[in-house]
Amino acid sequence: MKMNKTKNILFITSSTLATNPRLVKNYIYFSSKGHTCRIIAFKYGNWTDDLSQEIIEKHNIECILIPASRERMIPWIKAVLVDKVSKMMRLIIPSNYWTSVASSKRVFQLLAVIKKLEFPVDYIEGHTLAALYPSAYLSKKLNVPFSFDVEDYHPGEIIIDAGIQEKNRRIQILKNHLPAASFVTAASPLIALEVESLLEWKTGRVISINNSFFSDEFIDSPNVSPSKLVKYVWFSQKITFGRGLELFIEAVSSSNKHIELTLIGSLDHDFYNQWIKPNQYFIKILVPISQEVLHKSLFKYDVGLIIELSSEDVNKDICLANKLFAYLQSGLFLFATNTRGHVEFLRDYPDAGLINDQNKNDFMLGIESISQSIDEIRNNKNRRFKNSAMLSYEEEVKKIELAMSKI
Repeated sequence: MKMNKTKNILFITSSTLATNPRLVKNYIYFSSKGHTCRIIAFKYGNWTDDLSQEIIEKHNIECILIPASRERMIPWIKAVLVDKVSKMMRLIIPSNYWTSVASSKRVFQLLAVIKKLEFPVDYIEGHTLAALYPSAYLSKKLNVPFSFDVEDYHPGEIIIDAGIQEKNRRIQILKNHLPAASFVTAASPLIALEVESLLEWKTGRVISINNSFFSDEFIDSPNVSPSKLVKYVWFSQKITFGRGLELFIEAVSSSNKHIELTLIGSLDHDFYNQWIKPNQYFIKILVPISQEVLHKSLFKYDVGLIIELSSEDVNKDICLANKLFAYLQSGLFLFATNTRGHVEFLRDYPDAGLINDQNKNDFMLGIESISQSIDEIRNNKNRRFKNSAMLSYEEEVKKIELAMSKI
């Protein structure tokens, strides 16, 4: 397949569009190049549905949305039953199919849809682990190439249900199907290395694609009157435990610094009662907003929190989350924990932020250092904004385009 001719590209994911920005960015880019692009994704019956619909309407996305909730009762019941049966069937018949379905019932739901496709497909790009088997299956059925975006290292995540069994399933799924892909991408250099090690591939075979964004999604900071408050921001799908917020909130409440912390996302009420309510004098909560609105508003803050905890899982230790790049592309200074991924990144970009050990005392020292340097941090905001152009997604996606041109 040569990319000098337009192609029919099918993107497959087991998540929603609102929670899979990498897929959406690739859709936007390759559609702009004249390729006919389609997506198979899910709607979860929660707050992500409205945001996903906004994305669809804004970019005129041709998309098949599979209900993940009980909206369509019979398909949902079938998926639940298959999910329960698959755990046993994998032990009796350890096939690629049963291994994949035992990992996620979304595999069954995706296969039910792709077996009925009535439009042409020349190339497949899979996203999320549950989309790997369906992508490989359709690739073989149609005799067309596929690539797969590992993004995160899923075997290294904390798994609540059937931990060791599910970890082994995830490892087996990657080993079973990644070798058939024309190429594989990952969301950080260390995740790429982890996948290469697992599959015993040579270094460089997995392509690292940063979780950055198109540069036109951000605006340089206009003339904003300096605030006496140092304004921190953090966003995610859910504001909850285990993300490092507890450490930061505790450190701020003990520091007596003039700080305002804005948290953007869907709020866990237990987390609110335990951590936010007692400290609401310096914490603001914003409900989930679209990526477009979020990115255009980040310039209002001084510091972006990128505080993953190494103890949570291997993936958190080696990832580079999309919020890191959203902060940088807005010109913000980074308050980062000392995960392996962050340490390696800030070794290459030392002026981008501050590394902090994962404990209250070091967080307090970091907060103190930033408060003392806030004038310098604000004065260098425009420089950070301009330097981030080299990390923008229009630069990252060229790696994918080059890999596709070689197929």
